[in-house]
Amino acid sequence: MPAPEPTRRSVLGAAGAGALWLAAGAPTADAAPGPATEAAEAANAVVGPGQHPGLRYWYPVPRDPGVVRTDVCVYGGTSAGVTAAVRAAQAGRSVALVVFGRHLGGLSSAGLGATDTGRIESIGGLSREFYRRLGQHYGRAEAFTFEPHVAESVFDAWVEEAGVQVFRDHRLEDVRMVGGRIHSLRTENEKVFVARMFIDASYEGDLMAAAGVSYTVGRESNATYGETLNGVQFRSGHQFQRQIDPYVVAGDPSSGLLQGISADPPGTNGEGDHRIQAFNFRICLTRAADRRPFPRPPGYDPARYELLLRYLQAGVWDAMRLNTPMPNGKTDMNNNGAVSTDNIGRNYAWPDGDYATREAIFQDHVTYQQGLLWFLANDPRVPETIRAEVNGWGLTNDEFTGTGGWSHELYIREARRMVADYVITEHDCRWTVAAPDPVALASYTMDSHNCKRVVVGGFARNEGDVQVPPAGPYGISYRAIVPARGECQNLLVACAISASHIAFGSARMEPVFMATGHAAALAADLAITAGVAVQDVHYPALRQRLRADRMVITWPPNAGVLAFDAPDELRPGAAADVTVTFVNDEVTTATGVRLELAAPAGWTVAPSTPVEAAAVEPGEEFAAIWRVTATAPSEPVALSTLEATVTYAAGGADGVSHGAAHAVAVAEPVQAPLQTAASTRAHFGQRGSRLAVLGNGADLWTGVDHYGAIFHDGAGGPSTTATVTVVSQEATDPNARAGLVFRNDLRGAGTSTGYVALVIKPENGLLLLWDADGSGTVESVLRAQLSPSPYPVHLRLAREGQRFHGSYSVDGTTWQAIGSIDLPTAAATQDVGVLSCAHVQDRLGLAVFENLSVSP
Repeated sequence: MPAPEPTRRSVLGAAGAGALWLAAGAPTADAAPGPATEAAEAANAVVGPGQHPGLRYWYPVPRDPGVVRTDVCVYGGTSAGVTAAVRAAQAGRSVALVVFGRHLGGLSSAGLGATDTGRIESIGGLSREFYRRLGQHYGRAEAFTFEPHVAESVFDAWVEEAGVQVFRDHRLEDVRMVGGRIHSLRTENEKVFVARMFIDASYEGDLMAAAGVSYTVGRESNATYGETLNGVQFRSGHQFQRQIDPYVVAGDPSSGLLQGISADPPGTNGEGDHRIQAFNFRICLTRAADRRPFPRPPGYDPARYELLLRYLQAGVWDAMRLNTPMPNGKTDMNNNGAVSTDNIGRNYAWPDGDYATREAIFQDHVTYQQGLLWFLANDPRVPETIRAEVNGWGLTNDEFTGTGGWSHELYIREARRMVADYVITEHDCRWTVAAPDPVALASYTMDSHNCKRVVVGGFARNEGDVQVPPAGPYGISYRAIVPARGECQNLLVACAISASHIAFGSARMEPVFMATGHAAALAADLAITAGVAVQDVHYPALRQRLRADRMVITWPPNAGVLAFDAPDELRPGAAADVTVTFVNDEVTTATGVRLELAAPAGWTVAPSTPVEAAAVEPGEEFAAIWRVTATAPSEPVALSTLEATVTYAAGGADGVSHGAAHAVAVAEPVQAPLQTAASTRAHFGQRGSRLAVLGNGADLWTGVDHYGAIFHDGAGGPSTTATVTVVSQEATDPNARAGLVFRNDLRGAGTSTGYVALVIKPENGLLLLWDADGSGTVESVLRAQLSPSPYPVHLRLAREGQRFHGSYSVDGTTWQAIGSIDLPTAAATQDVGVLSCAHVQDRLGLAVFENLSVSP
């Protein structure tokens, strides 16, 4: 039988596509400028290994011909690529890691130091090991906020320890296919990589596309997969809070649109299109005395920021408000608000664009974002107070030293997405379906940044932002990281996984990519050992390897092996039943099975049923029940943990062990007339005059309204004063908040108006927040910046008609005013009480209050 004919597939379109894109430089959101002459000049300048390329995505490199033969070839130096390469090498495989640029780690070492974790407990394997290695550097167990250069040093050390061959500045040119498999890939500098298995760890899915694997770009319609959050979405997040005229000459449509606004029609809610969410650079800032001033980029055009100027003049200043503290006085600054660092609508050509196209888009983003900061710091039309605030920040001297303190990598939030036999959708996120073959968990919010900026009703409006939490951690199917059956047989995909636009917005986070990279490496190893296609890898064997590597692939952790049936909340002194079930997912019989349950000191734990079984067959289960009684916590509510363990022998191995934990709140009940309300997970307690809220919650700001509240129903009238002492607040996040609240209806989170809150944060003092535009969420703020934030602190919120006055006291005697605001939507009677938001969703935070008083 003749051998299959080899075919060669080019990874990207011809270079002419880039030139065509460069020529289409009209100043609209859907087009993108870029000096073709500069690109042509840059193309002639070869950058050798000893030279620094500067702030560029693509640059010519010297020829480096030759052939590299390995068991596994990983394409992409992202965090997923590093974990895939390291784990494959640890399995004894020879590995080549082919890196587009010079740096390892992708966005994890390029400024994204504020890790989008979701539920931290859902992170395992090498992904969790990465954050533990960072923690070692900082002298703590784990670090989920970190400096870019520290992250890169961890990735560099990791591949060296594992013995991975790393090939930097090697860009995919094309692939050679033989009989439905990748035989080899060739890079621009003429190096050829031959391997038995390939892993595409690029954000764009370049290797996947070159191999002829099915993929999509853009947003599906809601009808495609029966979703509700896909396609065109006009929502309140990162939206204009004021009506801003979009025309060059205000009020005159014939004058044309301001730069950054598209003339395209707004579209119909849920309608699919080609658009992808906006890109930006994650910027590492500092207030240090030796900070670098923001540079004025070549090609700076102040007209690009006219829309932002009008927004500032309308009284909204929020473009730099998402600036998360990192170690050593640095930050990770991200997009925030209606006009910020996201270069909305200027990236549509990136996924399928050739390298010249992408370089032009990259430079357009550099010019836009550097220009935005230069504009805010220097343009005399910007209010002086804002210029002073912006000039208080600068770029660091010890990060990104080769690019002037600016990140070397653009944040590619979304590009190609594989279409495989399993497509992760909103239904997975909402737990209405569950993959039976999970290899990792995702748990972050279904998060899409804005996709376009258009005119609606004569005013500028953003479209595409979605921020909706999933029901909880959900599984990434093995079939979502391998091509559809009948397509490429020796390719696994770690980043451009098979998911709808909105589900990908949840799964696209760096901890998940590291987990899928880890899983891809194990699957590649199994496929090589068994001599099978990746689609035919025996999932039970893969599952066993994943669990042995402490990967978390079910929720709760080890739910497939150990499952809890237990209350989420207990009353002190009241007994409850706790059931732990062991499911044998081994391929052989488990013998000598023993279940154990551990509880905090002082609790009573007594078994009600046998806890040992002589044998449990594959697929069968064994359960035990304990009667558990909790003791009173130190505060009116506290979080405790029950820990279950199973031990057994299987397949000739003794002492096989699995563990699982169940978090349970212990709470003393809130007494009438006080009531409770929650728009996120929350537990409440009362002990005399002491109140406590234990809860999570993403935010209290612009479209997100997550809190737990203890309140007096309808106790606030036109002349009411409320006071409380915030005794303590767990620093789950620097922007967690706890304090007093007035609202027409505290049960109406996200919808009820008449909303004002006076809160303290773990960092930077106090905020007076209110719903000025009647949207049902707070979007306006007055600040009392204190560092460190004082605890305990006394808060007072007073109402006079529709005017509210906020003040605070550190000693309970001397009061300092934060400010006064008008709230026309305040009803004649309002709910009054305390509320708390942890500003995270991966864990619960405790806020403790004393002496809540509401007086007419």
